[in-house]
Amino acid sequence: MFDYKLHVFLTVATRLSFSKAAEDLHITQPAVTRHIKQLEQHFKQKLFERKGNSIELTHTGHVLAKHSKTIKSLHEALQFDMNALIDKTAGELRIAASTTIAQYVLPRILADFRKKYPKVSISLISDNTAIVEQQLLNQNAEIGFIEGQTKNRELAYHKFLDDEIILVVAKGHALYNSKAISTETLRNLPIILREKGSGTLEIIGNALKEIHIPIASLQVEMYLGSSESIKSYLKDQHSVAFLSVNSVLDELAAGDLGVVDIEEFSIERSFNIVFKHGHQSSLSQIFLNFLQLHYNISL
Repeated sequence: MFDYKLHVFLTVATRLSFSKAAEDLHITQPAVTRHIKQLEQHFKQKLFERKGNSIELTHTGHVLAKHSKTIKSLHEALQFDMNALIDKTAGELRIAASTTIAQYVLPRILADFRKKYPKVSISLISDNTAIVEQQLLNQNAEIGFIEGQTKNRELAYHKFLDDEIILVVAKGHALYNSKAISTETLRNLPIILREKGSGTLEIIGNALKEIHIPIASLQVEMYLGSSESIKSYLKDQHSVAFLSVNSVLDELAAGDLGVVDIEEFSIERSFNIVFKHGHQSSLSQIFLNFLQLHYNISL
């Protein structure tokens, strides 16, 4: 089990308060103080310094906090993997994910999960962000992965993965390997966008609004329902498209697509894990724990 004194120390280091740490740990403040003093005696160095009515970590304290977090993480991973060896978990895990995540991000994760839990079958619904949220609200899925920024009070949202939406063209397009274009040039380019209701389109629309370019002012040639269909359409070497960088990694590496930079403009976002408050089954919790331990995700 993770050393309790280090656990106490990390709690104090996080809260920067002996009294608040005592409340979190459900022990007395003198007990917290005793554990910290024992650690300081062991390492023969001070871990905290008092600054008026508050405390802060010493240099030694920062070093110990860094290593304690690593030890705690390794211990949790050890516990998870050892339990998985004897776990008889079986059943169906129902996941809903927006198209980009379902196609380009989740397959490797789900394959790794199945290796640890071969008796768990996984059903994956792939649709746009709005439909994914509805599937969760209707309890047709237990865990969702979305690209959008919507917030429904019945759902809990947690950051999953960083992403960037980039402007791309096919090899042979006039802008392939070009210098950065202006936002005014963007207005006049024939552009392909994801379908209405998709998280990608929502993010693009919000980012363009910030630089006073409504989507209605763009030369939208077509709205398409998947990144793959957009990539195929770009082969005409006439159009441009905004796509998730995670969806075009192979094409960029092969040189089939190229990035068109836009002066003083970028679109960064996060993919999110989402689930309905109070509706976590033991199986879905196991999957969330798996994500936390193996993909450094905080829930």
